[in-house]
Amino acid sequence: MQRRDAAILRVLYDCGVRLAEVTGLGVDDIDWDRQVINVVGKGSRPRAVPFGRKTSQALDRYHSARQVRLQAGSPDLWLGAKGRLTDSGIAQMIRRRCRDAGVPHLHAHQFRHGAAHRWLASGGSEGDAMRLFGWRSRVMLERYGAVLADQRAYDAYRRLCPGDEP
Repeated sequence: MQRRDAAILRVLYDCGVRLAEVTGLGVDDIDWDRQVINVVGKGSRPRAVPFGRKTSQALDRYHSARQVRLQAGSPDLWLGAKGRLTDSGIAQMIRRRCRDAGVPHLHAHQFRHGAAHRWLASGGSEGDAMRLFGWRSRVMLERYGAVLADQRAYDAYRRLCPGDEP
């Protein structure tokens, strides 16, 4: 279960996908060659979401451990003690992992907000963010971006320091 939990947390942290998108993943939804997961978002809209090297490692480790499970033939990616892991099962796992780590409880959606913030803070474009996070409206971009917009502005100021120019 440790490798499964690590893989789920990496996908949430790295990809910023919705809880239902993670829960709905099947074994065949991982495209190892392109390093993307194929999710079905709101409105039954499919999209490919890229993942990084650390997430690839976590998914690969889980995939190897999953092969020896009794339900290994299941098309569902995430397996629990009683079969397919549900939204509630992932939420319970996050609660348990937070408690064990001694950190305040996180909700799955906070990972999505964090991924959006990191994308924008790193200089990622707003248009790319809309595609990666599956937003059709700029309203969602503004809502997600506003949470830490002040911090991004302060960080940008510190990098640029326009008042320190000669």
